[in-house]
Amino acid sequence: MSILAKLKDLLVETLKENKKLIIGLYLLFIICFIAAWIMSGTAVESAIGNFPASNATDSDMGPVGAADLFIQNEWGGIVTYIASVFFAIPALLVLIYNGVNLGASGQLFNQIIPNGGFRYIVYLIPHGIFEITATVLQSVAGVLLFLFIWRFVKAWRSSQTQGASDAFDKTKKVLIQSIVLMIFATILLLIAAPIEAYISVPFSDFIVGT
Repeated sequence: MSILAKLKDLLVETLKENKKLIIGLYLLFIICFIAAWIMSGTAVESAIGNFPASNATDSDMGPVGAADLFIQNEWGGIVTYIASVFFAIPALLVLIYNGVNLGASGQLFNQIIPNGGFRYIVYLIPHGIFEITATVLQSVAGVLLFLFIWRFVKAWRSSQTQGASDAFDKTKKVLIQSIVLMIFATILLLIAAPIEAYISVPFSDFIVGT
């Protein structure tokens, strides 16, 4: 069996065994997205009223390249993954933050642009399918990393194991699964980056109109 086939089988096994956790964190993201969109309406409207009129085209920011988008998202995922050794709290906080941030951004577009809410959703769909899924999987990987450490320490201290090596052998599957999810998330981000950089905006313009 080739290495790719083994990795594929391992990925399928990992997704199946952690299906409930993946679905649960995906639902958490969606709930945060919807709640932020709804609850930020008044605050966004008030904030917009306090800003001086400006032209969105006056921004000095140029287009962001696919490489920059990938590096930014991947680096954030790696930091979240490593930091999740602290009781998996960063994995959950980052997921909640992303859901709230994207939901509030949608409300902002809804307030300042005609059909802005719909345009934002249409813009988000092409790359968001991959990027949001990757973000969720990175958080799942972070949770699994913490679970591995917890189970390893527990097994190491148990009288039924013979030292650290034996404890690692009994718990390494969770660590491997977390790494597999991080690799899969990286592949999804590689797909999402060029879509976001070059396709999402033209796609939303085509569907909604310029």
